[in-house]
Amino acid sequence: MISLIRGRNGSSPVFLSIILAALMAITLSLVYSARQVAVFSVADGTFNLAGNSVLSEYDYYIERDYGLFLIQGTNEQLSRKLQRYAGNTLDHPDKIKLTKASVNAGRFNATSLTAIKQQIQDHMKSLSAVSAAIKHEDKVESSEEKMQYRTLRHGPTITSLPSRALPDKNILAAAKKIGESLKNPELFFRSGTSKYIMDSYILHKFNNNIYTIDPNHFFSNEVEYIICGGLSDEKNGEQTDMAIKAIRVGLNLQHIYTNPEKTAAVQAAAEILTPGILGTVTQLGISTVWATAEAANDVALLHEGYKVPIIKDKLSWAIDLDALIEGYNSGKAYVAPAVNKGREYEDYLRILLFIKDDNMKTGRILDLIQINMRKNYDKNFLVQECATGISIDGTVNGKDFTYDKMY
Repeated sequence: MISLIRGRNGSSPVFLSIILAALMAITLSLVYSARQVAVFSVADGTFNLAGNSVLSEYDYYIERDYGLFLIQGTNEQLSRKLQRYAGNTLDHPDKIKLTKASVNAGRFNATSLTAIKQQIQDHMKSLSAVSAAIKHEDKVESSEEKMQYRTLRHGPTITSLPSRALPDKNILAAAKKIGESLKNPELFFRSGTSKYIMDSYILHKFNNNIYTIDPNHFFSNEVEYIICGGLSDEKNGEQTDMAIKAIRVGLNLQHIYTNPEKTAAVQAAAEILTPGILGTVTQLGISTVWATAEAANDVALLHEGYKVPIIKDKLSWAIDLDALIEGYNSGKAYVAPAVNKGREYEDYLRILLFIKDDNMKTGRILDLIQINMRKNYDKNFLVQECATGISIDGTVNGKDFTYDKMY
C-alpha cells in the first residue's frame, strides 16, 4: 500500500513537467507569432509610408502651374527611393529580413490620360472654380502686352508630344455641323458636367488670342492649339477663326431664313439680279454670301472684345444687304451692331472645345505642359517619363506586400 502511494506521488512531477513544457512551447509559439504579426504590421506601415514619401516627390512646377501631380523617374530610380525610405526602418537582419522593395510606374504612365482627366476634375472642384473659371481680371488683354506669335520647330519636342499618336477629327467639319443643326445653345454652357469642368480648366490655365494667362508660356494661342493642333500660333489662330466662322455662317443663315424682312430683302435683290426662274438659285447665293459676310464680321467683333449672340435678332445684326451688294467699305475692320450683347470670344472657344474629343484635349494639355516645362524649367522634360501613381512590391520575412498608390 505504501509503495503504491509513493508511486502515485512520484508521477505528479512528471505530469506537471509535461504540462509545463507544453505551455512553454505554446507560449513560445505565441510569442514568435506575435513577433511576426508585429513585424508584418511594421512592414505594412513602413511600405505605405515609404510609398507616400516617394509620391511626395512630385514635380513642383507642374503642381504649381497646372494643379496636377506627376512624378518623374525610371522604375529603378523610384525603387531606390523606396528602398532608402523603407530600409531605414526595416534594416534589422537579426529580426526583420527585407528581401524585396521595388516600384513599377508603368501602369500609371501619364500618357494613359485617364488619371490626368480625373486629376483635372478634382483640381477644378477643389478650387471651387467651376462656376467662375474664367477670371478676366487676372488676364492680360492690352495689345501692348500681347505675346509674340511663335512656331514650334524643335524636332525632339515635336516627336515626343503626347497627343501625336491620338486620332483627331476635322474641327471645321464639326463646327459647320454645329452651325447648321444647333437647337440648344445652352448645352455648351451647362456647368457641373465633366466636359464643362475640363473646358473651364483649359480656359483657366492656358493663353488664348484675347487673354494671356502666363506670358512665360511658349504659345500665345494655347487654347487654339488644343482645338486645332497646329505647330504655330498663326496657324491655330487662323483655323480657330475659320471654325468660329463656320459656326456663325450656319446660324446666320438660319436667322435670314426665319426673318421675314431679311427673306424679303434677299428675294428683292435676287429679282433685280436674275429675274425669273433663276431667282431661286440666286436667293440661295445671296443668302450664303450675306451670312458669310456677317460671320466674318462676327469674328472681327469677337477679336475686338464685342459680344456676338448665338441666336441673333434684328438689333444684333450688323451687315446691311444693300451696302454689301454695292461693295460699300467704311474702312473699318468691322461693323458694330446696334447693341453689344451675347457671347464673347472665349465662349465660342468653349463651344469648339465642347465638340473636341476629351482624350485629344487631355493629350494636348500634356503637350503644352511638356512644351512649357522644356522652355522654362527642364529642357529634357518628357511627359512619357512621368507617372500619376506607382505599384509597390515588397517582401519581409518571407511575406509579400503589394500596393497601388495614386495621387
